[in-house]
Amino acid sequence: MARPVITVAALVPACLLFLAPGAGGPLGAAETAPLEQTTAPATCDTPQHHQLDFWVGDWQVFDAATNRLVALDQVRKRFAGCIVEENLTFLTDMYRRPGVQVRLAGIAVNRFDGTQWLQMWADNQWGAIFLRGTPGAEGDMVFVTVIPSRERDVKLVYKKGVDGTVRILQYVAPAGSGKWQKYGDLINRPNR
Repeated sequence: MARPVITVAALVPACLLFLAPGAGGPLGAAETAPLEQTTAPATCDTPQHHQLDFWVGDWQVFDAATNRLVALDQVRKRFAGCIVEENLTFLTDMYRRPGVQVRLAGIAVNRFDGTQWLQMWADNQWGAIFLRGTPGAEGDMVFVTVIPSRERDVKLVYKKGVDGTVRILQYVAPAGSGKWQKYGDLINRPNR
């Protein structure tokens, strides 16, 4: 017996009818509600959604050990403040993978899900990493991998500096071991 096929074309008229004013659906119900009951705070305008605001900006990225400019980083809030998007481009071979002909460049998409921050990082060298983030004890933000990447865990600690900088400490550990070793220390300075 063949299964009935439901197409988008068949569903659209039914959804529109349900949502039509006066049809008893959500739009019809909302039309009769007083304005004060329908006005809600912006979806992503909570204190938690502002926890990464210190990182938003146009940055020059320096290696803390050498004070050498190594990358440019643009961090923006997008989609009504719900997404924090990073675009990072290295100017040096600091993180170039052996055999890869281009320097590291990647993007991160960050989103607060109601209880924690989620970060998806993807680049042109190593692939993709998925991390969870929570505020640390010192007002910093700590992200740790959800799934090990190349049999290792990654931890990123974002620290707001009193001088307007953001320090990003990078740690790695064998998967599941919790034995963190620092492998990177970057300082984001405003790109003026």
